[in-house]
Amino acid sequence: MRMRRQTAQGLKDAAYRFGKARDGVGAVEFALIVPILLIIYLMSFEITVAISITRKTTHASSDIADLVTQRSDVDKAFLSTMPNVAKAGLVPYSSNGLTLKISGITIDSASVARIAWSWQSTGGRPYAPGSNTNIPPDLAIANSFVVRSELSLPYSMLLYLPGMSGTSMQNFTIKKDFYYRQRVGNSVNCSDC
Repeated sequence: MRMRRQTAQGLKDAAYRFGKARDGVGAVEFALIVPILLIIYLMSFEITVAISITRKTTHASSDIADLVTQRSDVDKAFLSTMPNVAKAGLVPYSSNGLTLKISGITIDSASVARIAWSWQSTGGRPYAPGSNTNIPPDLAIANSFVVRSELSLPYSMLLYLPGMSGTSMQNFTIKKDFYYRQRVGNSVNCSDC
């Protein structure tokens, strides 16, 4: 009986000491917090890279429209060099799967925008000449001309965390459109578009 009391008292004392002990609390807290901080770090890295690629895509689309509007006449040979301009603007990021559409848009006296010519990097015409198109309202000035550059780039997250979100978040397409007014003459003509 005495042995049982001593054992019970020993167990009570051990439980009391265990409840009061603070050794290793920091290690346990560290083990719980580090995975959360690591996920936050990786997510912020992914977001930073995606924002950087989005900005470079915007600049590349702008550069292409700017280059085309500096000429009064273009042709398919000249336009076929524009994907290289986009690729140079996206360095050091991958430009695999890049697609580019360039369109000359005439705005008539009723401020209706129509495709004058169009070209795309994958071949063919993306838009039929004479078809109506939408442009930003502030560019719809009667009897004017604009060039639209449409650049799209597929993007895959680098450090995607499987199981943390849907697969649709891993791959997406960055699309940027840019409009510029012609710089020389009243329009930019494409001889073989």
